[in-house]
Amino acid sequence: MKIVIADGRHEADYIISMYNTKKNDLIVINPDEDICRYLSASNHIPVMRGIPTRESDLRMAGAENADLFIALSENDINNYVACKLAKKFLGAKRCIATAINPKNVDAFRSMGIDIVMSSTYMLGEQIRDTASVENLIQSLSLDNDEINLLEIRITSDLYVCDRSLKEINISDIGSVSSIVRNRKGIIPNGNTVLLNGDKVLVVTTQANRNKVMKILQRKK
Repeated sequence: MKIVIADGRHEADYIISMYNTKKNDLIVINPDEDICRYLSASNHIPVMRGIPTRESDLRMAGAENADLFIALSENDINNYVACKLAKKFLGAKRCIATAINPKNVDAFRSMGIDIVMSSTYMLGEQIRDTASVENLIQSLSLDNDEINLLEIRITSDLYVCDRSLKEINISDIGSVSSIVRNRKGIIPNGNTVLLNGDKVLVVTTQANRNKVMKILQRKK
């Protein structure tokens, strides 16, 4: 499996470490010379200094025909451009971009980016387990606190169905980060109403995991 990792520092290091011990062809390109040295020394792999939004640099890095192209810049537009170049001109089969601004998630998806994530750590879990957001029920560690990402499907027999997040109010123990409705992503707010068929992604701690599930899965 050929994987291209474009830009990023600690985010790139995190994802490289997932694949570096497996039978994958890793191509890493970064515009910062110091970061190139850091990633190379940390993971014992070659890292090319180049600009991921420049087609010639991607070709020099050997990024053609990637099975997976991952853009990790802190600039959302750079990630979009790099993914479009990889997809349109370099034959990438699947592109993933991170987005600092969650408002860009739906926009980038609608413009042809296969997967757009507003959390690099969630992205790392998704890549490692080849899961989609719809199937994601994983745990990972952030700053020594065990954080759980839970997906719960809303059905008509649940108490929370047809109620707003403001009414449900789990803010003390968790946060609803996104909702998949009719295959479209929604960034919710307090007035967002949960509907039958919604797939809800909740961020919580290990200690509060069961409390969150008990509230959201309570029957009418």
